[in-house]
Amino acid sequence: MGAGDTPQRREKNRKLRQAISIAFNWEQYVSIFQNDQAQVAYGPIPPGILGYQDLPEGVDPYVYTLKDGRPVRRSLDDARELLAEAGYPNGRDAQTGEPLILHFDSAAGMGSNATLDWMRRQLKELNIQLEIRATDYNRFQDKMRQGSAQMFMWGWVADYPDAENFLFLLYGPNAKVSTGGENASNYRNPEFDRLFEEMRFLDDGPRKEKIVRQMVAIVQADAPWMFGYFPKSGGAYQAWVGNAKPTQMVRNTLQYYRIDPDLRMREIKRWNEPIWWPLWLLLGLGVLGVYPAYNVIKRRERATAISHGAAGKGRT
Repeated sequence: MGAGDTPQRREKNRKLRQAISIAFNWEQYVSIFQNDQAQVAYGPIPPGILGYQDLPEGVDPYVYTLKDGRPVRRSLDDARELLAEAGYPNGRDAQTGEPLILHFDSAAGMGSNATLDWMRRQLKELNIQLEIRATDYNRFQDKMRQGSAQMFMWGWVADYPDAENFLFLLYGPNAKVSTGGENASNYRNPEFDRLFEEMRFLDDGPRKEKIVRQMVAIVQADAPWMFGYFPKSGGAYQAWVGNAKPTQMVRNTLQYYRIDPDLRMREIKRWNEPIWWPLWLLLGLGVLGVYPAYNVIKRRERATAISHGAAGKGRT
């Protein structure tokens, strides 16, 4: 929300973003592209961080409704209604009749892929055209610094487990264009910024948690992001490996592993004890297989000897 925008224009843009957020079915995205190994996000705070709310309390009410305590994505009819209120009925400008064309800046290189095709299909449901502007990563970064990108997908790996490390990505004074900060969407909301400045130096506790939830509610309403999803981690470890819980936040986990060498040696020795009975079984089967063949050979030898003896007597 730029300073030069009128309140009316800001409200229309907000409804447009909400409509797009409804249209993008992140549950489908997680199923197709993440093999269900991710969690759909309803806000910027991931699970395990102070201020995150489990369902149903933490649901984004502008994108979902609750049915039997479970979130259900709002219908495309709701999205179309918001789109009309934003000034684009049926995906066309109400004043000029021109189609609404949005641009997605991708750092995936030239061409298209399955993910970009999926995005086009999501907006097509609202009769919105999505044009892909694919570049290399250096050019993509230039666009972000200049603020010339319209829609984009950019992840974030937190440096430390605190809500501040996620919410500062939406803090106005961190706007990428004006300050070179990490607020790549250049989002600015005075109330959000005020709450952030109050929250950032608070210790974990009820006061901080309350403020974080207020901030989450603000960005859910303004929808500067489609919150996308939180990826999940998985791992398989031997019993002698401790402190090996998989995580998306800490990447240098090797230094924290605890190894029990005695248990390792015992288990390896137990697993590698020789098992002899299959060899005896194979030897017995071999004997059983050879013995009939041996009898056949001996019978043939005796029959041959008798036949030769009878022939010799006939020639005398």
